[in-house]
Amino acid sequence: MNGKETQLQQMLTRLRTRLLVMSASVGIAVDEACAALIEGNMGRASAVIDGDEVINNLENEIDDLALALLARNQPVAHDLRFVVASLRMVIDLERIGDEAASIAERALILHSPLPPAVMDTISALMHSANALYKNAVECFRSGDAEQALKLCRNDDDEITQQEVIALQSLMDYLYTIPEQGGGIGQSYAGMHGILICRALSRICRRSANIAEHAYFIVTGLNIKHKKSACV
Repeated sequence: MNGKETQLQQMLTRLRTRLLVMSASVGIAVDEACAALIEGNMGRASAVIDGDEVINNLENEIDDLALALLARNQPVAHDLRFVVASLRMVIDLERIGDEAASIAERALILHSPLPPAVMDTISALMHSANALYKNAVECFRSGDAEQALKLCRNDDDEITQQEVIALQSLMDYLYTIPEQGGGIGQSYAGMHGILICRALSRICRRSANIAEHAYFIVTGLNIKHKKSACV
């Protein structure tokens, strides 16, 4: 292996390492934001918001590293696919981090958990978002194209249904606002609950994108926006 090849492999290893670090940071942010909401824990929520800058800095670092790889080493085949997928994946990771920060901000605003009946439906959506994210990142880490394809094949009807149920629960909560006293606060909380549901739904969609990137790295097949390729 000559010096140029050694440099290429070193830079690819560093890029992969930084992506895994960013993936772990984003996963922690999602976990902590959900826990902060469930517990009404202001400290955990604040930590997620403060940590978003770290995730943003990692995005910039990975972008610079990937572009340097393309310019200096001109990778081909699998290596080129990896660099291209990294530039795509880092966008989804950063956006998931933003959604985690948004959930944490809602937790700070609410100060305390939503009613148990509402939180139960939101928690189901949280579980799906967490599981899909962790599975997608594991597909990238292990290079498991088969599992990545399974995640793409999974119909998102279940997640959509969970979101609908959570939103219906929130609407029921809003419609039970008493005519006198407490109505404004309840309405305020309900609207933030809706924003939380939308953030969790977007985490699910971005996680599916990560599975698509993992599949592309291994196979070279781009299945983004091609549902027929996932059946």
